[in-house]
Amino acid sequence: MISDAELLATADALQAEGRKVLEALRLDVAFAGFGPAEPVGSVVSGLMVWRDLDVVFTAPHATTAGVLTALAGLPGLVAVDYRDERGDRRPTPNPVDERHYAVCRHQAPGGIWKVDLTVWLHAVDRPTRAEAERLAREVTPEQRLAILRLKHLWHTRPEYPDVVGGTDVYDAVMAHGVRAADEFDRYLAARQRR
Repeated sequence: MISDAELLATADALQAEGRKVLEALRLDVAFAGFGPAEPVGSVVSGLMVWRDLDVVFTAPHATTAGVLTALAGLPGLVAVDYRDERGDRRPTPNPVDERHYAVCRHQAPGGIWKVDLTVWLHAVDRPTRAEAERLAREVTPEQRLAILRLKHLWHTRPEYPDVVGGTDVYDAVMAHGVRAADEFDRYLAARQRR
């Protein structure tokens, strides 16, 4: 089992490596005109357990051709899964959730990074960056260790992140006092019964 010190050291190392990957990708150059590249998620909150980055843009004028051209300009990509999630293909019934979405694999010196790029077509308040910043500010050392441990246990499972993801872990630890794997299992079971 990984020690607390190893979890903390890994999270810090991954966060530093993730920032270097973001610099190397030069997203603001490839996606010039798409609005600023806004990192969200665990690279902002400091709660990283694996090589995974999330970046959002807001670009109401974005087209499939423009997004694919921008993706082609990114260095070090070894794979891209692009999805046009506009109209009836959007991820939720909410009409403002139209987007272009790409899951990229980027080869970095430390290994392959998964980089999720979301180009939102509607400029609405999305709390993802603010939530990550809030977590970074408010998480206690005890909560941080619990979150890192649970994410470490879950991130390789097939249910992660589509059925159970980081936001579930954050809610369980920050709002419900969960600290251990068995407590998280009970939290998930109770949530399912609702």
